[in-house]
Amino acid sequence: MNILGINCVFHESSAAVVIDGRVVAAVEEERFNRVKHAKPALVGTADVLPAASISFCLEAAGLSPEDIDLVACSFDPEIRRKDFETDPLSRPGDWGSADGEKTFLRSIERIPEAVRAEFGIDTGERFRWVPHHIAHAASAYYPCGDEQAAVLVVDGIGEAATALLGGGDGTVIHRLHELHYPNSIGFVWEKLSAFLGFSPYDASKVMGLAAYGDADTCAGRLAEIVGPYDTLAVRSDQFAFRLDGFENLESRFGPRRLPGEQLAQRHADLAAALQRWNDRTILSLARRAHDLHPASTLCYAGGVALNCATNWLLKEEGPFSRIYIPCAPHDGGTALGAALWAYYDSGVTELTHPALDTACTGPGYTDEEITAAFAEAGLTARRSPDIALDVARRIAAGQVVGWFQGRMELGPRALGNRSLVADPRDPGIRDTLNRKVKHREDFRPFAPSVLAEHARDWFELGHDSESHRFMLYTCPVRPGRAEDIPAVLHIDGTARVQTVTSADNPRYHRLISCFEELTGVPMVLNTSFNDSEPIVCSPRDALATFAATRIDAVAIGDHIASR
Repeated sequence: MNILGINCVFHESSAAVVIDGRVVAAVEEERFNRVKHAKPALVGTADVLPAASISFCLEAAGLSPEDIDLVACSFDPEIRRKDFETDPLSRPGDWGSADGEKTFLRSIERIPEAVRAEFGIDTGERFRWVPHHIAHAASAYYPCGDEQAAVLVVDGIGEAATALLGGGDGTVIHRLHELHYPNSIGFVWEKLSAFLGFSPYDASKVMGLAAYGDADTCAGRLAEIVGPYDTLAVRSDQFAFRLDGFENLESRFGPRRLPGEQLAQRHADLAAALQRWNDRTILSLARRAHDLHPASTLCYAGGVALNCATNWLLKEEGPFSRIYIPCAPHDGGTALGAALWAYYDSGVTELTHPALDTACTGPGYTDEEITAAFAEAGLTARRSPDIALDVARRIAAGQVVGWFQGRMELGPRALGNRSLVADPRDPGIRDTLNRKVKHREDFRPFAPSVLAEHARDWFELGHDSESHRFMLYTCPVRPGRAEDIPAVLHIDGTARVQTVTSADNPRYHRLISCFEELTGVPMVLNTSFNDSEPIVCSPRDALATFAATRIDAVAIGDHIASR
């Protein structure tokens, strides 16, 4: 059975193809159209398809449109019609208003026809609407490898719910409890991210800023408008989620920080209070999920599941002995979740393992395509007899190298196939990367990619989790190690660790192994290969970013070029 999954209703537009319960291709549209999040989330754009992603997935799977048995979309308009309530604090014609809701539903209803018109797939009997949070849940549960697990999904909003607590039993996912608007943890993060002068989608920046703050200075004022962490009571009159204003928040926390304005201590303090509230709230929801569906494993997804600091506490202090978070817990992962759910909802009675065994499900490029890209860019590249050793020597000598190998990763983290790599021992490399390459805030940290076999020698990894390989936990550095790797540690002595095995990514593992042989340090600094843009996808993207930044060299396949 061949199933095409699509996510396009809000943002992080994506597509995936599942064949007989296995994900064979999955990618986010932003990687192709070079627009962050693929498109703005507007009420009338739900039917703007991830066309390039769909085309890629069909080609990668070796399928034509007529080979597709089902198309699964990660949203259910019937649930939206039944459960969604308009918001008196909204702009006419926009999100939350009656007119805006009509526009939104009309644009959703155009999706099947858009798929038929663009790709010639008969979407009459072969189209499935999949509830948004079920798609999130499926993206974590079916790949987790267990046949019984609790499920937690937390984001901004799906159709009407803002969180799902449930359980997976065999091929079935049960919805056991939901939170509803305005009790939206994701919306609180979006609004306060904007209040702090960032994009609403920049929760990761706020998470990084939190380490510089004192949560106690703002925690009480924040609690007055979000309610106790164990019984959420978010006040929509204070947040006005669907309006642009910040008057009520400014009366509590001072003037809003404008984009580009210098950060002050009060901004970090509010970020710290938000992070603490998130920690406690997610732990409380996890305990409720365990009560509703007792199991040893928790499958956790939704945009809030990208909060690595909370994830660490959930793993170490929560009621579950195993936590599984997929490589793409955000909306970009719902395309494969929708496809997996549709597969099992079609009458399949046994789970297929593994449903997904790698994060590298996107495009890869041939040697001929790589050579042509260098020629087109007017760059002279040489073929390296040992690209891993070559790059390891360069970063040990202080260079920043673009490392482009194999198929692209799914999800927001570069995991060693579309990465910038550098020396974690160099205390100055962080400023170089932030200011001259990434052009981003100085306070933002970088991650270490660590040989899995040596990771516990350098970091407190806590309880085992496969999701360490997806860079989804912040872990404390071991005593006595901090001075050796200053470039990959945050101010609080933690790092967003990615463990790398030879089985999962042999070429990246060899690069790090070569660096260890040269330096005695079994890790490299890893950050996404981009500059204020989506992660590079093609060799052409990589070479354009190389040309526009202060990167010292770029390695694509076995080819390397330097300045």
